[in-house]
Amino acid sequence: MTEKSGEQVRFNRFLAMAGLGSRRVCDDLIQKGLVSVNGSVENNPATRINPSSDVVEFQGRKIVLGISYHYYLLNKPTQVITTTNDPYGRATIIDLIPSNDRIYPVGRLDFDTTGAIILTNDGDLAYSLTHPKFQIPKTYLVRVLGQVSREDLERLPLGINIEAKTDAIAEVLDYNYFERFTEVRLILREGRKREIKRIFMALGHKVVKLHREQFAFLRVDDLPLGKYRELSDTEIAKLKELSHGH
Repeated sequence: MTEKSGEQVRFNRFLAMAGLGSRRVCDDLIQKGLVSVNGSVENNPATRINPSSDVVEFQGRKIVLGISYHYYLLNKPTQVITTTNDPYGRATIIDLIPSNDRIYPVGRLDFDTTGAIILTNDGDLAYSLTHPKFQIPKTYLVRVLGQVSREDLERLPLGINIEAKTDAIAEVLDYNYFERFTEVRLILREGRKREIKRIFMALGHKVVKLHREQFAFLRVDDLPLGKYRELSDTEIAKLKELSHGH
């Protein structure tokens, strides 16, 4: 593809910016040969294109920027799965926000986990907020059975082996002991699958309640479970600034 004047962007990023999905979804569409540039199928997600002059088509439909983006903050209740649809007919996170746009969750929360989650149709921002390299902080309140020793709590920032390539690291903000359980408030910056539950399992404790209080700077204190609100322009700009505009 010949280079043209104007600002160029990666092919997968362009599709994400146009609302086709997250960058991972767009990578898949590209590699399956479903998208063409200037009449020819382009299989490389890293190819750079010029949005103002290259003609991009997805299954015969021209893709242009200028889509209307929507950004929501939801306080997720339990018994709801963090997907856009479920083959078993269970309630999904999308059911909680009536929208004609193809929005999807940024990251995920387990079926029985509550708290802050962002939903949007801005695939570019969704990619930045979930990629480990950007280290976006998420604050959780965790209730575990039994008394977690102070020694074990002091190990969390140093890393706990949960059968991954690198140890899971959590920053402990505070903790409180109760008769039958311990409550710990901590920050994660990567967010692997079931990471908090696996951390405490490795320490010999079962998580019985997990609530994400904060995603980046966004809190859900004023949102009842199952309720949502749109993000303000200032909040959206701040999220984009956090991810350094990537």
